[in-house]
Amino acid sequence: MDSGVLTGLVEAVVAEPGIDSVTVVRNGYVVLDTVVYPFPEHTSHIIHSCTKSITATLIGIAIDQGLLSGVDVPVVEILADAAPETVGDRKASLTVEDLLTMSTGLDCRDSYLYEWQGMREMRASDDWTAHVLALPMADEPGSRFEYCNGSSFLLSAILSEVTGKPASEFAADVLFGPLGITEFAWPASPDGITIGWGELMLRPEDMARFGYLYLRDGEWDGEQLVPQEWVEVATTAQIHAGTLSDGYGYQWWIDAAGYVMAQGFGGQHVIVIPDHDLTVTFTSGLVGERHSWPEELTAEYVVAAVLSDHPIAADLDAQGRLAAAVTGARSGPEPAIVEMPEMAAAISGVRYEIRDADSGANWFVFRFRDGSAVFTTDEGNGPTDVQIGLDSRFMIDKASPIALRGTWRGDDTFVVEYQMIGQVERGTVEFIFEDDVAHVTTREPATGTIQSAIADRSDQ
Repeated sequence: MDSGVLTGLVEAVVAEPGIDSVTVVRNGYVVLDTVVYPFPEHTSHIIHSCTKSITATLIGIAIDQGLLSGVDVPVVEILADAAPETVGDRKASLTVEDLLTMSTGLDCRDSYLYEWQGMREMRASDDWTAHVLALPMADEPGSRFEYCNGSSFLLSAILSEVTGKPASEFAADVLFGPLGITEFAWPASPDGITIGWGELMLRPEDMARFGYLYLRDGEWDGEQLVPQEWVEVATTAQIHAGTLSDGYGYQWWIDAAGYVMAQGFGGQHVIVIPDHDLTVTFTSGLVGERHSWPEELTAEYVVAAVLSDHPIAADLDAQGRLAAAVTGARSGPEPAIVEMPEMAAAISGVRYEIRDADSGANWFVFRFRDGSAVFTTDEGNGPTDVQIGLDSRFMIDKASPIALRGTWRGDDTFVVEYQMIGQVERGTVEFIFEDDVAHVTTREPATGTIQSAIADRSDQ
Protein backbone atom coordinates (compact mmCIF):
# COMPACT_ATOMS: atom_id res chain seq x y z
CA MET A 1 0.00 0.00 0.00
CA ASP A 2 1.04 3.58 -0.62
CA SER A 3 2.14 5.03 2.71
CA GLY A 4 1.98 8.53 1.24
CA VAL A 5 -1.73 8.18 0.50
CA LEU A 6 -2.38 6.80 4.00
CA THR A 7 -0.53 9.82 5.39
CA GLY A 8 -3.14 11.95 3.65
CA LEU A 9 -5.85 10.01 5.52
CA VAL A 10 -4.25 10.73 8.89
CA GLU A 11 -3.79 14.39 8.03
CA ALA A 12 -7.44 14.63 6.94
CA VAL A 13 -8.86 13.27 10.21
CA VAL A 14 -6.59 15.54 12.24
CA ALA A 15 -7.49 18.64 10.23
CA GLU A 16 -11.26 18.13 10.51
CA PRO A 17 -12.26 16.93 14.01
CA GLY A 18 -14.75 14.13 14.50
CA ILE A 19 -12.81 10.90 14.00
CA ASP A 20 -11.47 9.23 17.17
CA SER A 21 -9.60 6.28 15.66
CA VAL A 22 -8.71 4.58 12.38
CA THR A 23 -7.43 1.04 11.89
CA VAL A 24 -6.56 -0.50 8.52
CA VAL A 25 -5.73 -4.19 8.05
CA ARG A 26 -4.54 -5.47 4.66
CA ASN A 27 -3.63 -9.07 3.83
CA GLY A 28 -3.60 -9.85 7.54
CA TYR A 29 -1.24 -7.02 8.49
CA VAL A 30 -2.06 -3.87 10.43
CA VAL A 31 -0.86 -1.11 8.10
CA LEU A 32 -2.40 1.81 9.99
CA ASP A 33 -3.59 2.00 13.56
CA THR A 34 -4.03 5.37 15.20
CA VAL A 35 -6.17 7.18 17.69
CA VAL A 36 -6.83 10.88 17.23
CA TYR A 37 -6.18 13.22 20.15
CA PRO A 38 -7.61 13.43 22.76
CA PHE A 39 -8.97 9.87 22.49
CA PRO A 40 -6.47 7.67 24.40
CA GLU A 41 -4.94 4.50 22.97
CA HIS A 42 -6.44 1.12 23.93
CA THR A 43 -9.62 2.75 25.23
CA SER A 44 -13.10 1.33 24.65
CA HIS A 45 -15.45 3.30 22.41
CA ILE A 46 -19.19 2.95 21.99
CA ILE A 47 -19.95 1.32 18.63
CA HIS A 48 -23.70 1.94 18.62
CA SER A 49 -25.43 -0.01 15.81
CA CYS A 50 -22.27 -1.85 14.78
CA THR A 51 -23.47 -3.96 17.71
CA LYS A 52 -26.23 -5.36 15.50
CA SER A 53 -23.74 -7.21 13.30
CA ILE A 54 -22.31 -8.89 16.41
CA THR A 55 -25.76 -9.87 17.67
CA ALA A 56 -26.54 -11.43 14.28
CA THR A 57 -23.23 -13.30 14.35
CA LEU A 58 -24.20 -14.83 17.69
CA ILE A 59 -27.44 -16.05 16.11
CA GLY A 60 -25.37 -17.81 13.44
CA ILE A 61 -23.19 -19.43 16.11
CA ALA A 62 -26.25 -20.52 18.10
CA ILE A 63 -27.66 -22.21 15.00
CA ASP A 64 -24.31 -23.91 14.33
CA GLN A 65 -24.28 -25.23 17.91
CA GLY A 66 -27.80 -26.65 17.52
CA LEU A 67 -29.28 -24.27 20.08
CA LEU A 68 -31.59 -22.77 17.44
CA SER A 69 -32.92 -24.86 14.59
CA GLY A 70 -32.65 -22.18 11.91
CA VAL A 71 -33.66 -18.74 10.70
CA ASP A 72 -37.12 -19.88 9.59
CA VAL A 73 -38.40 -20.49 13.14
CA PRO A 74 -41.38 -18.29 14.10
CA VAL A 75 -40.39 -15.69 16.66
CA VAL A 76 -43.55 -16.08 18.78
CA GLU A 77 -42.76 -19.78 19.23
CA ILE A 78 -39.35 -19.02 20.75
CA LEU A 79 -40.57 -16.06 22.81
CA ALA A 80 -43.97 -17.51 23.67
CA ASP A 81 -43.89 -16.25 27.26
CA ALA A 82 -43.60 -12.63 26.08
CA ALA A 83 -45.96 -12.89 23.11
CA PRO A 84 -49.43 -11.30 23.32
CA GLU A 85 -52.39 -13.58 24.03
CA THR A 86 -53.83 -12.99 20.58
CA VAL A 87 -51.46 -13.34 17.64
CA GLY A 88 -52.74 -12.75 14.12
CA ASP A 89 -51.60 -14.69 11.08
CA ARG A 90 -49.05 -12.09 9.99
CA LYS A 91 -47.35 -11.88 13.38
CA ALA A 92 -47.44 -15.66 13.70
CA SER A 93 -45.47 -15.89 10.46
CA LEU A 94 -42.71 -13.52 11.65
CA THR A 95 -39.43 -15.45 11.59
CA VAL A 96 -35.90 -15.02 12.91
CA GLU A 97 -34.79 -14.20 9.37
CA ASP A 98 -37.29 -11.34 9.21
CA LEU A 99 -35.64 -9.91 12.34
CA LEU A 100 -32.20 -10.34 10.81
CA THR A 101 -33.18 -8.47 7.63
CA MET A 102 -35.20 -5.74 9.39
CA SER A 103 -38.29 -6.76 7.45
CA THR A 104 -40.53 -7.58 10.41
CA GLY A 105 -43.66 -5.81 9.19
CA LEU A 106 -44.00 -4.40 12.73
CA ASP A 107 -45.02 -0.76 13.07
CA CYS A 108 -41.78 0.10 14.90
CA ARG A 109 -41.45 3.82 14.10
CA ASP A 110 -37.91 3.42 15.30
CA SER A 111 -35.53 5.31 13.02
CA TYR A 112 -34.35 8.83 12.34
CA LEU A 113 -37.50 9.30 10.23
CA TYR A 114 -39.53 9.12 13.46
CA GLU A 115 -36.84 10.65 15.71
CA TRP A 116 -36.50 7.24 17.41
CA GLN A 117 -40.03 7.38 18.83
CA GLY A 118 -40.25 3.60 18.91
CA MET A 119 -37.07 3.20 20.95
CA ARG A 120 -38.21 5.76 23.50
CA GLU A 121 -41.55 4.00 23.93
CA MET A 122 -39.88 0.62 24.27
CA ARG A 123 -37.47 1.92 26.92
CA ALA A 124 -40.40 3.38 28.86
CA SER A 125 -42.21 0.02 28.96
CA ASP A 126 -41.98 -2.54 31.77
CA ASP A 127 -41.03 -5.41 29.45
CA TRP A 128 -39.15 -4.48 26.29
CA THR A 129 -39.57 -7.89 24.66
CA ALA A 130 -43.32 -7.96 25.23
CA HIS A 131 -43.59 -4.36 24.04
CA VAL A 132 -41.98 -5.09 20.68
CA LEU A 133 -43.97 -8.28 20.16
CA ALA A 134 -47.20 -6.39 20.90
CA LEU A 135 -46.59 -3.75 18.23
CA PRO A 136 -49.22 -3.70 15.47
CA MET A 137 -48.37 -5.15 12.07
CA ALA A 138 -48.00 -2.64 9.25
CA ASP A 139 -46.86 -5.05 6.51
CA GLU A 140 -46.39 -8.70 5.74
CA PRO A 141 -43.16 -9.99 7.34
CA GLY A 142 -40.36 -10.19 4.80
CA SER A 143 -42.01 -7.80 2.36
CA ARG A 144 -40.25 -4.51 3.09
CA PHE A 145 -37.15 -3.18 4.88
CA GLU A 146 -37.97 -0.93 7.82
CA TYR A 147 -35.20 0.02 10.25
CA CYS A 148 -36.16 -1.16 13.72
CA ASN A 149 -33.92 -1.42 16.78
CA GLY A 150 -36.58 -3.61 18.31
CA SER A 151 -35.73 -6.27 15.72
CA SER A 152 -32.21 -6.52 17.06
CA PHE A 153 -33.44 -6.52 20.64
CA LEU A 154 -35.68 -9.51 19.88
CA LEU A 155 -32.64 -11.31 18.44
CA SER A 156 -30.92 -10.79 21.78
CA ALA A 157 -34.01 -12.02 23.63
CA ILE A 158 -33.95 -15.12 21.43
CA LEU A 159 -30.29 -15.70 22.31
CA SER A 160 -31.15 -15.51 26.01
CA GLU A 161 -33.97 -17.99 25.53
CA VAL A 162 -32.02 -20.60 23.55
CA THR A 163 -28.65 -20.32 25.32
CA GLY A 164 -29.87 -19.78 28.87
CA LYS A 165 -27.62 -16.76 29.34
CA PRO A 166 -27.52 -13.11 28.23
CA ALA A 167 -26.10 -12.46 24.79
CA SER A 168 -23.15 -10.65 26.39
CA GLU A 169 -22.14 -13.80 28.28
CA PHE A 170 -22.67 -16.00 25.24
CA ALA A 171 -20.50 -13.58 23.23
CA ALA A 172 -17.74 -13.77 25.83
CA ASP A 173 -17.77 -17.57 25.57
CA VAL A 174 -18.05 -18.20 21.85
CA LEU A 175 -16.87 -15.02 20.09
CA PHE A 176 -15.03 -12.44 22.17
CA GLY A 177 -12.98 -14.96 24.11
CA PRO A 178 -11.66 -16.84 21.05
CA LEU A 179 -10.93 -13.51 19.32
CA GLY A 180 -8.88 -12.35 22.28
CA ILE A 181 -11.34 -9.58 23.17
CA THR A 182 -11.07 -9.24 26.93
CA GLU A 183 -12.37 -5.70 27.48
CA PHE A 184 -15.95 -4.88 26.60
CA ALA A 185 -19.08 -3.48 28.18
CA TRP A 186 -22.53 -4.41 26.91
CA PRO A 187 -25.51 -3.17 28.97
CA ALA A 188 -28.84 -4.93 29.40
CA SER A 189 -32.51 -4.02 29.72
CA PRO A 190 -34.02 -3.78 33.22
CA ASP A 191 -34.92 -7.48 33.04
CA GLY A 192 -31.45 -8.59 31.94
CA ILE A 193 -31.77 -8.86 28.15
CA THR A 194 -28.57 -7.62 26.51
CA ILE A 195 -29.23 -4.54 24.38
CA GLY A 196 -28.84 -6.24 21.03
CA TRP A 197 -29.15 -3.14 18.88
CA GLY A 198 -26.35 -1.06 20.41
CA GLU A 199 -24.49 0.37 23.40
CA LEU A 200 -21.66 -2.18 23.16
CA MET A 201 -18.26 -0.68 23.92
CA LEU A 202 -15.15 -2.15 22.31
CA ARG A 203 -11.59 -1.05 21.75
CA PRO A 204 -10.86 -0.02 18.13
CA GLU A 205 -8.35 -2.86 17.73
CA ASP A 206 -11.05 -5.35 18.77
CA MET A 207 -13.49 -3.92 16.23
CA ALA A 208 -10.80 -4.68 13.66
CA ARG A 209 -10.57 -8.26 14.94
CA PHE A 210 -14.29 -8.71 14.33
CA GLY A 211 -14.04 -7.26 10.82
CA TYR A 212 -11.07 -9.47 10.02
CA LEU A 213 -13.02 -12.52 11.20
CA TYR A 214 -15.56 -11.82 8.46
CA LEU A 215 -12.84 -11.09 5.92
CA ARG A 216 -11.53 -14.60 6.64
CA ASP A 217 -14.97 -16.20 6.22
CA GLY A 218 -15.44 -16.79 9.95
CA GLU A 219 -12.09 -18.46 10.61
CA TRP A 220 -9.75 -17.26 13.36
CA ASP A 221 -6.37 -18.78 14.17
CA GLY A 222 -7.28 -22.02 12.45
CA GLU A 223 -10.68 -22.34 14.14
CA GLN A 224 -14.01 -21.84 12.36
CA LEU A 225 -15.71 -19.56 14.89
CA VAL A 226 -18.59 -18.63 12.56
CA PRO A 227 -19.82 -21.00 9.86
CA GLN A 228 -18.60 -19.94 6.43
CA GLU A 229 -22.11 -20.39 5.07
CA TRP A 230 -23.41 -17.92 7.64
CA VAL A 231 -20.78 -15.33 6.70
CA GLU A 232 -21.74 -15.66 3.05
CA VAL A 233 -25.47 -15.24 3.55
CA ALA A 234 -25.10 -12.57 6.24
CA THR A 235 -22.97 -10.38 3.97
CA THR A 236 -25.11 -10.87 0.86
CA ALA A 237 -27.93 -8.42 0.17
CA GLN A 238 -31.13 -10.12 1.27
CA ILE A 239 -33.42 -7.12 0.86
CA HIS A 240 -33.33 -3.67 -0.70
CA ALA A 241 -32.80 -1.03 1.99
CA GLY A 242 -34.39 1.91 0.19
CA THR A 243 -32.34 5.11 0.22
CA LEU A 244 -30.16 3.95 3.12
CA SER A 245 -28.01 1.47 1.21
CA ASP A 246 -27.85 -0.74 -1.85
CA GLY A 247 -28.81 -3.72 0.26
CA TYR A 248 -29.07 -5.26 3.69
CA GLY A 249 -27.96 -8.71 4.77
CA TYR A 250 -28.20 -10.17 8.25
CA GLN A 251 -27.67 -6.90 10.18
CA TRP A 252 -24.89 -5.91 7.73
CA TRP A 253 -25.10 -3.09 5.18
CA ILE A 254 -24.14 -4.02 1.62
CA ASP A 255 -22.74 -1.40 -0.76
CA ALA A 256 -22.57 -1.64 -4.55
CA ALA A 257 -18.88 -0.69 -4.37
CA GLY A 258 -18.17 -4.05 -2.75
CA TYR A 259 -18.15 -2.85 0.85
CA VAL A 260 -19.78 -4.88 3.62
CA MET A 261 -20.36 -2.61 6.60
CA ALA A 262 -21.38 -2.57 10.22
CA GLN A 263 -22.43 1.01 10.91
CA GLY A 264 -23.34 2.90 14.04
CA PHE A 265 -24.66 6.32 15.00
CA GLY A 266 -22.01 9.03 15.01
CA GLY A 267 -19.81 7.43 12.37
CA GLN A 268 -18.85 4.07 13.91
CA HIS A 269 -17.79 1.74 11.10
CA VAL A 270 -16.45 -1.75 10.49
CA ILE A 271 -15.85 -1.94 6.74
CA VAL A 272 -14.93 -5.22 5.07
CA ILE A 273 -13.72 -5.09 1.46
CA PRO A 274 -13.00 -8.65 0.24
CA ASP A 275 -11.83 -7.54 -3.24
CA HIS A 276 -8.82 -5.83 -1.66
CA ASP A 277 -8.41 -8.05 1.42
CA LEU A 278 -9.11 -4.99 3.56
CA THR A 279 -10.72 -4.31 6.89
CA VAL A 280 -11.13 -0.67 7.91
CA THR A 281 -12.58 0.49 11.22
CA PHE A 282 -13.45 3.96 12.48
CA THR A 283 -14.72 5.26 15.79
CA SER A 284 -16.11 8.75 15.66
CA GLY A 285 -18.23 11.55 17.01
CA LEU A 286 -19.66 12.72 13.70
CA VAL A 287 -22.99 14.47 13.34
CA GLY A 288 -25.71 14.70 10.71
CA GLU A 289 -24.67 13.82 7.18
CA ARG A 290 -21.03 13.59 8.30
CA HIS A 291 -21.75 10.14 9.78
CA SER A 292 -20.86 8.67 6.37
CA TRP A 293 -17.50 10.46 6.17
CA PRO A 294 -15.60 7.24 7.07
CA GLU A 295 -16.93 5.62 3.90
CA GLU A 296 -15.71 8.58 1.85
CA LEU A 297 -12.33 8.46 3.56
CA THR A 298 -12.09 4.74 2.85
CA ALA A 299 -12.66 5.26 -0.87
CA GLU A 300 -10.50 8.39 -1.16
CA TYR A 301 -7.51 7.17 0.83
CA VAL A 302 -7.58 3.51 1.87
CA VAL A 303 -8.73 1.89 -1.37
CA ALA A 304 -6.71 4.45 -3.33
CA ALA A 305 -3.61 3.41 -1.38
CA VAL A 306 -3.84 -0.18 -2.67
CA LEU A 307 -1.09 -0.60 -5.25
CA SER A 308 -0.69 -4.34 -5.67
CA ASP A 309 -1.76 -7.73 -4.39
CA HIS A 310 1.92 -8.65 -4.14
CA PRO A 311 4.81 -7.25 -2.08
CA ILE A 312 6.27 -3.97 -3.37
CA ALA A 313 9.49 -2.12 -2.69
CA ALA A 314 9.46 -0.18 0.56
CA ASP A 315 9.23 3.60 0.30
CA LEU A 316 11.13 4.50 3.47
CA ASP A 317 10.55 8.23 3.06
CA ALA A 318 6.75 7.78 2.78
CA GLN A 319 6.76 5.33 5.68
CA GLY A 320 8.59 7.90 7.78
CA ARG A 321 6.01 10.57 6.96
CA LEU A 322 3.20 8.19 7.86
CA ALA A 323 4.82 7.32 11.18
CA ALA A 324 5.28 11.02 11.97
CA ALA A 325 1.63 11.75 11.06
CA VAL A 326 0.43 8.96 13.37
CA THR A 327 2.59 10.28 16.21
CA GLY A 328 1.15 13.75 15.68
CA ALA A 329 -2.43 12.46 15.57
CA ARG A 330 -1.99 10.61 18.85
CA SER A 331 -0.15 13.34 20.73
CA GLY A 332 -2.17 16.39 19.64
CA PRO A 333 -1.02 20.02 19.59
CA GLU A 334 1.97 21.38 21.46
CA PRO A 335 1.12 23.43 24.57
CA ALA A 336 0.71 27.12 23.79
CA ILE A 337 1.11 30.03 26.16
CA VAL A 338 -2.26 31.65 26.85
CA GLU A 339 -2.64 35.17 28.19
CA MET A 340 -5.56 35.67 30.56
CA PRO A 341 -7.83 38.71 30.29
CA GLU A 342 -8.58 40.75 33.39
CA MET A 343 -11.97 39.07 33.59
CA ALA A 344 -10.31 35.73 34.45
CA ALA A 345 -8.90 37.18 37.67
CA ALA A 346 -12.15 39.05 38.40
CA ILE A 347 -14.32 35.90 38.36
CA SER A 348 -11.78 33.37 39.67
CA GLY A 349 -13.14 31.81 42.86
CA VAL A 350 -16.51 33.56 42.51
CA ARG A 351 -19.65 31.45 42.90
CA TYR A 352 -22.46 31.83 40.35
CA GLU A 353 -25.97 30.61 41.19
CA ILE A 354 -27.89 29.24 38.19
CA ARG A 355 -31.47 30.41 37.83
CA ASP A 356 -34.19 27.78 37.24
CA ALA A 357 -31.78 24.95 38.04
CA ASP A 358 -34.44 22.24 38.11
CA SER A 359 -32.22 20.11 35.91
CA GLY A 360 -28.44 20.18 35.66
CA ALA A 361 -26.08 22.20 37.82
CA ASN A 362 -27.18 24.48 40.65
CA TRP A 363 -24.06 26.66 40.78
CA PHE A 364 -20.49 26.83 39.48
CA VAL A 365 -17.11 28.31 40.30
CA PHE A 366 -14.04 28.80 38.06
CA ARG A 367 -10.54 28.98 39.49
CA PHE A 368 -7.99 30.04 36.89
CA ARG A 369 -4.27 29.41 36.99
CA ASP A 370 -1.43 29.06 34.50
CA GLY A 371 -2.15 26.36 31.92
CA SER A 372 -5.44 25.12 33.37
CA ALA A 373 -8.60 25.97 35.26
CA VAL A 374 -10.61 24.10 37.87
CA PHE A 375 -14.37 24.09 37.35
CA THR A 376 -16.47 23.22 40.40
CA THR A 377 -20.20 22.59 40.17
CA ASP A 378 -23.03 20.84 41.97
CA GLU A 379 -25.70 18.82 40.17
CA GLY A 380 -27.43 17.79 43.36
CA ASN A 381 -24.97 15.14 44.55
CA GLY A 382 -22.40 17.43 46.11
CA PRO A 383 -19.58 19.50 44.60
CA THR A 384 -17.41 17.98 41.88
CA ASP A 385 -14.22 19.34 40.32
CA VAL A 386 -12.94 18.95 36.78
CA GLN A 387 -9.85 20.44 35.20
CA ILE A 388 -9.91 22.40 31.96
CA GLY A 389 -6.84 22.81 29.78
CA LEU A 390 -5.99 26.40 28.91
CA ASP A 391 -2.91 25.83 26.75
CA SER A 392 -4.65 24.35 23.65
CA ARG A 393 -4.46 20.92 25.31
CA PHE A 394 -7.36 18.91 26.71
CA MET A 395 -7.36 17.89 30.36
CA ILE A 396 -8.95 14.45 30.84
CA ASP A 397 -11.01 13.70 33.92
CA LYS A 398 -10.76 9.91 34.15
CA ALA A 399 -13.67 9.57 36.56
CA SER A 400 -16.25 10.88 34.06
CA PRO A 401 -14.43 10.35 31.64
CA ILE A 402 -14.45 13.70 29.87
CA ALA A 403 -11.84 15.84 28.12
CA LEU A 404 -12.06 19.64 28.40
CA ARG A 405 -10.14 22.64 27.16
CA GLY A 406 -11.00 26.31 27.34
CA THR A 407 -10.35 29.44 25.32
CA TRP A 408 -10.94 33.10 26.09
CA ARG A 409 -12.59 34.84 23.16
CA GLY A 410 -12.27 38.51 23.79
CA ASP A 411 -12.30 40.00 27.28
CA ASP A 412 -15.56 38.56 28.62
CA THR A 413 -16.30 35.25 26.84
CA PHE A 414 -14.88 31.91 27.96
CA VAL A 415 -15.64 28.85 25.82
CA VAL A 416 -15.15 25.32 27.09
CA GLU A 417 -14.85 22.55 24.51
CA TYR A 418 -15.78 19.12 25.87
CA GLN A 419 -15.56 15.58 24.56
CA MET A 420 -16.93 12.50 26.30
CA ILE A 421 -14.16 9.94 25.96
CA GLY A 422 -15.33 6.91 24.01
CA GLN A 423 -18.70 8.46 23.23
CA VAL A 424 -20.25 10.47 20.41
CA GLU A 425 -21.24 13.36 22.67
CA ARG A 426 -19.09 16.47 22.38
CA GLY A 427 -19.73 20.18 22.14
CA THR A 428 -19.11 23.57 23.71
CA VAL A 429 -20.25 25.56 26.71
CA GLU A 430 -20.01 29.33 26.30
CA PHE A 431 -19.85 31.62 29.35
CA ILE A 432 -20.37 35.36 28.76
CA PHE A 433 -19.68 37.41 31.87
CA GLU A 434 -21.42 40.78 32.12
CA ASP A 435 -21.40 42.75 35.38
CA ASP A 436 -22.82 40.34 38.00
CA VAL A 437 -24.42 37.93 35.52
CA ALA A 438 -23.13 35.00 33.44
CA HIS A 439 -24.96 33.87 30.30
CA VAL A 440 -24.34 30.16 29.70
CA THR A 441 -25.04 28.40 26.38
CA THR A 442 -24.40 24.69 25.78
CA ARG A 443 -24.29 23.33 22.22
CA GLU A 444 -24.11 19.61 21.41
CA PRO A 445 -24.11 19.04 17.63
CA ALA A 446 -24.63 15.25 17.84
CA THR A 447 -28.09 15.68 19.34
CA GLY A 448 -28.78 19.15 17.98
CA THR A 449 -29.23 20.34 21.57
CA ILE A 450 -28.84 24.01 22.50
CA GLN A 451 -29.48 24.93 26.13
CA SER A 452 -29.26 28.38 27.70
CA ALA A 453 -29.13 29.48 31.32
CA ILE A 454 -28.44 32.60 33.37
CA ALA A 455 -26.32 32.60 36.50
CA ASP A 456 -26.05 35.35 39.12
CA ARG A 457 -22.88 36.25 40.94
CA SER A 458 -23.14 35.29 44.61
CA ASP A 459 -21.28 36.46 47.71
CA GLN A 460 -21.32 32.96 49.23
